[in-house]
Amino acid sequence: MTRQPTLPRNSASPTQTTRQRQRAFKQIRTALAGIERGVVERFEQIGYRVTSGNADGDSNQTYEYLLDQFVLDDMNSYIAELINELVMRAINGEPIVVGQAELAYQQSTAASVASMAAQTEAFRRTVEQTLLSAPYRTRIALVRARVFEEMQGFTDQTRTDLARTLADGMARGKSPGNIARMIRDRIGVAQSRAERIARTEINTAHRRAIWDEDKQTNEEGIRTRLLWVSALSATTRPTHASRHGRIYTRQEVAEFYARDGNAINCKCTQVSILVDENGKPLSGALPGKLQLQGQKFFKAAA
Repeated sequence: MTRQPTLPRNSASPTQTTRQRQRAFKQIRTALAGIERGVVERFEQIGYRVTSGNADGDSNQTYEYLLDQFVLDDMNSYIAELINELVMRAINGEPIVVGQAELAYQQSTAASVASMAAQTEAFRRTVEQTLLSAPYRTRIALVRARVFEEMQGFTDQTRTDLARTLADGMARGKSPGNIARMIRDRIGVAQSRAERIARTEINTAHRRAIWDEDKQTNEEGIRTRLLWVSALSATTRPTHASRHGRIYTRQEVAEFYARDGNAINCKCTQVSILVDENGKPLSGALPGKLQLQGQKFFKAAA
């Protein structure tokens, strides 16, 4: 007997990764607050002389900072180590965000296994067996590596931005207060960037678990396709919402996310659904119901 897959309960955020994203955002705020505090405090230790003249954007005073190559190198090394410590080694020696992406992958894997087990008795793996399996360990290692690389890129860019901001501000004779504000502004930019990375990578980990489980299920002889479940909210892109309730292959889904920045900030998800040898759902009731729901969403948004 074929039963329906288990659908996400939250139609506005069907990835159901809100908790993981909130925890990651807290980690980001904590790390960047520490970076801002440390950089400003170290900068304030640099001596300066006040000279007359007109500093660009400041009052009628120019500040001449007492710098040499040693001071600059020491400042840059301090920034690099501080960022590395608070971002890349912050959570038990691991980068921030990575653990939350792992958790999203694990929970999505468990949900996918439970959903497939509910649809057909031919699916015999349990959640515990899956999470302890070698294929799962390999897959989650790839998730960790991907997020680690993203956070490494974030730290490199943040380090460069802060070092450049300090060097530029001191070279132009900005006041200490003005330079401190410039640092806070760059930290604000870094926070937005980090939150975008966290949101994207955590949701990507969630979806990757679904795709990986779908692939393994088919390798085990059970035919499935991916039922698209859109995030029907005010911020959902029309190209995403229009896919609600439609059936796709893994390749079609992957190709969609690989272009036009579709993976960035996306809260849509997919669910494996049983199909016949022609790729048609064994029960068309659920896809039809979701497509009707999508049509109503578009009418209400118009």
